[in-house]
Amino acid sequence: MMKFCLARHRSCIGKDIDCLQKKKEWRKDMKQYDLIVLGAGSAGLSLVHSAAGTGWKSAIVEKSHVSGTCVNVGCIPTKILISSARVMQTVKDAGKFGVVVESPKADWAAMVARKDEMVARIRDRSYRKVKENDRITLYEGEAVFLDSHSVEVNGEVLTAKNIVIATGARSAIPPVNGLKEVDYLTSTTAMELKELPRDLLILGGGIIALEFSQMLSRLGVKVTIIQHGNRLAPNLEPEISEEIQKVLESEGIRIEFNTNVSSVFSEDDKVFLVNETENGPVRYHADQLLLATGRAPNTDRLALEKVGVRMDERGYIIVDDDFQTGVEGIWAIGDVIGGTMFTHKARNDALLLARNMFKGKKIQSKDRLVPFSIFTEPEIAGIGLSEAAAISAGHKIKVQRFPFGFLGRAMAIEKTTGFVKLILEAESGKILGAHIIGPEAGELIHELIMAMHFGATVHDLQDMIHVHPTLAETIFSASWSKK
Repeated sequence: MMKFCLARHRSCIGKDIDCLQKKKEWRKDMKQYDLIVLGAGSAGLSLVHSAAGTGWKSAIVEKSHVSGTCVNVGCIPTKILISSARVMQTVKDAGKFGVVVESPKADWAAMVARKDEMVARIRDRSYRKVKENDRITLYEGEAVFLDSHSVEVNGEVLTAKNIVIATGARSAIPPVNGLKEVDYLTSTTAMELKELPRDLLILGGGIIALEFSQMLSRLGVKVTIIQHGNRLAPNLEPEISEEIQKVLESEGIRIEFNTNVSSVFSEDDKVFLVNETENGPVRYHADQLLLATGRAPNTDRLALEKVGVRMDERGYIIVDDDFQTGVEGIWAIGDVIGGTMFTHKARNDALLLARNMFKGKKIQSKDRLVPFSIFTEPEIAGIGLSEAAAISAGHKIKVQRFPFGFLGRAMAIEKTTGFVKLILEAESGKILGAHIIGPEAGELIHELIMAMHFGATVHDLQDMIHVHPTLAETIFSASWSKK
């Protein structure tokens, strides 16, 4: 009866006297916590473990798998498969090093099995860490708000003074005619394929498109990217977009720009995209279609409208610089608030909120430097302002670059594509932004993250002794470059 009444209460609050009377009864049975976190991904787990360290008792609610998108269907499994594809490419390139390898073969099933085993191992470790902590209670189910301090999960009512929404995001499905009738792939389902298609259309040209197109192409799939805009990954520096385009095209990936996809349909075991052009419709077809059209927040099933939590037009929760929603006692962190959607950013959200919530500090998120990395080959990484953003902000700047092709270490490992780009305040040499495309860019960027975090200038980089021969010398050389 309690579960039935709760379900009725969500839709008939203030209308059903019997249900409201029952509400008084279930309040007696509510489970009390200091903190409730909705979502056991990177942000949510970080927060409840911080809370446990201060003595708080927390409930964490997860409707799918502990560890969230990153470990289960995002950054970890994709990088495992990308690593396999890189090895495949290395074997193909072995002749450059005087090593003879004949007829390498990609075993997709073995790659997926390796990925699944590693993901399960990491997820199980996170699960055990939660279950072994007596200050954290895991509820496996879907949470729905009853009021600003209570949620229902599987018929049970949980209450706390503080509730944090960290429900993350999922693949966004664009409103294209016919798409619902097509058996399309997302970044999640693409990694679950039993066998690879002969050819593949990728709708979208952002990070997911870049990583998946190269990975699958290296494993033998004929890939075509269908991009609405006039360049790949438009948030990157233009010359970096151009450089990665050249790389992908050199590996046999076809890229169509300035497209206007009006419809999708299936015919004879093929998927067709219809692109409307000035000269009439143009069709692209392949065995499979992968959607790489961004992310959508997991907010639609929380009943947020009941408690007054505001969302933007796409459904992302609106928060201030302290992650407060505007409803007392309710915060939101991670991908569910939009902006840059990276695991490291979500964890930092949790760190800042923990310091504010548990230690009484007032640290705001607006001045953070959030780096990024894209795991193509060459890798792409960056932090701080783009050249255009620096100019738009009124800075007088100078830009310095240095190519990997001049480095002895890059030559030795046959990884000479790319460059380091520094955006500097003209007079002081303060580093406003740094962008890399090249080997191990995701690792190299950390020198520049550290430099910017502590307010270093380009002159500080010049004073540092860099080991020779290393890839990091590119940063040192860029600090002296006049171009």
